[in-house]
Amino acid sequence: MIAVEKNSLHSFLAKHDEKTWTRALENIIPSVHPVDQVATEIWFSFWPLKLSQSLQQSADAAQTAGKMQLDGRYRLEEQIDASVEFLFGSRYWPEIKKTVLRYAGTSADLDSIGLEKLIRDMASSLVAERKISPSVLLGITAVACMILQQVGIAAFAAAAECPGPALRDSLTAEEVLKARAPGTRRGLFSFLRPTDKKFTITFDENKKGYTFQAICAQDLSMACAVDRRNYQSQDPRRIEGPIPCQCRSGACGYCWIGVLGGKDKLSEITEFEKKRLKYFGYASSDRDGETHPPVRLACQSKCYGEVSIVIPPWNGVLDGRY
Repeated sequence: MIAVEKNSLHSFLAKHDEKTWTRALENIIPSVHPVDQVATEIWFSFWPLKLSQSLQQSADAAQTAGKMQLDGRYRLEEQIDASVEFLFGSRYWPEIKKTVLRYAGTSADLDSIGLEKLIRDMASSLVAERKISPSVLLGITAVACMILQQVGIAAFAAAAECPGPALRDSLTAEEVLKARAPGTRRGLFSFLRPTDKKFTITFDENKKGYTFQAICAQDLSMACAVDRRNYQSQDPRRIEGPIPCQCRSGACGYCWIGVLGGKDKLSEITEFEKKRLKYFGYASSDRDGETHPPVRLACQSKCYGEVSIVIPPWNGVLDGRY
């Protein structure tokens, strides 16, 4: 294991702010395999640098968490492995962690390499060994670097001792993409479809049976409430169904989700939803003209087809007035 004091990589990463990361990701994500392009965006939305920095830089982290109205499990260091489970690249997570640690003690001039090239180099170092496309490893490698930046070398090194997420199947990347995109699409005359038509919503691709049904044009928050299984034992915020909620009107921000597959099978985002996502600090980007972003509020997202989502373990107010 790399010694805690030998953390040249962490020192290098600590120099980078959200704007620098955003620029690097804009160049990296197009090179990520399609199976993890959206998943990578979602992860960086779920675990923004500003969240960890707000807590780490506070003289009273508990008080700051209260002001930010944080609820759920919002500390990344407590769920390093769990945070990456929804990425296809998590299949290679143990090797990725070890690769990052090898770079952590390097004597190379990382400033001359730069953030983007460093991430690409890390991903490529495993390609020959595992005989897989670097595009499959690129997203999860970027995630690993951000995790190291946020949690520090000691916590990351401790996580490297764990085997990593347990996966249910051995589907290929192409098979996962196909499973996320079954036939039904929202067309020009979708309003003529029977309103009692139901669609399957998957909320955890790694667990069998983690689905619920949504009636055509029903919002995801209301639809999941029909699922009467006990989710509160897993997460106290899950009062009715697997998606946490408090208000179902876009006021609380509890029901934010990432949309892994089927973004275009949800209703277009409204100006109201955009404003609420920005207020909570959940928006993954401010791309003009994006009608179906990867991060949504479930209570504002009406369903018109099969969708695969992922549910973050926390909620709060990062950019509003708190």
